[in-house]
Amino acid sequence: MTRAFLSGRVKGVTEDMVSDRDANYSRIVQINVNGLVPQIACPHSPDKVVPVSEAAGKKVDQVLIGTCTGGRIEDYRMAAGLMQGKRVARKIRCLIVPASSRIYRQMLEEGLLRVFLDAGCVICNPHCGPCGGVQAGLIADGEVCVSTSNRNFQGRMGSPKGEVYLGSAATAATTALTGELTDPRELA
Repeated sequence: MTRAFLSGRVKGVTEDMVSDRDANYSRIVQINVNGLVPQIACPHSPDKVVPVSEAAGKKVDQVLIGTCTGGRIEDYRMAAGLMQGKRVARKIRCLIVPASSRIYRQMLEEGLLRVFLDAGCVICNPHCGPCGGVQAGLIADGEVCVSTSNRNFQGRMGSPKGEVYLGSAATAATTALTGELTDPRELA
């Protein structure tokens, strides 16, 4: 997967990077994710994580799908698949912020931008802005945002009296459609 990702991005990637056969490790961690349910990070810390079902029903004002951490093409394919032929809930701002110009072009070529436009989303240029509180997508006092970004510290996306929840592209897209925090399995 790493080789496929780097192909066309980095010149000279020709050999796999692997550990020596006799390498010793201080620790090996194995994690069984079978049965893991969709998770969401609650305000105001990325490590304040609960199953989405525990926060379900919370009314939201804005959904942000994108940024450098949550704006991969796979994220947009997932979100577009859920939003195809549907509309964003009334009074919800749903911003789409691709991670890069390359991804923006790929979204255009694959027809994903049309899906988001037809659903009522706002398509932004690739930039670092909303999740850092420096451009489009700032939240006001009392507003709630579900974001695919990586930080939800108090005041980071605008008002310190707002709330930011961090979730997957599937959770964000589903929430944009319902207007409240929603477990994506409910609409899948």
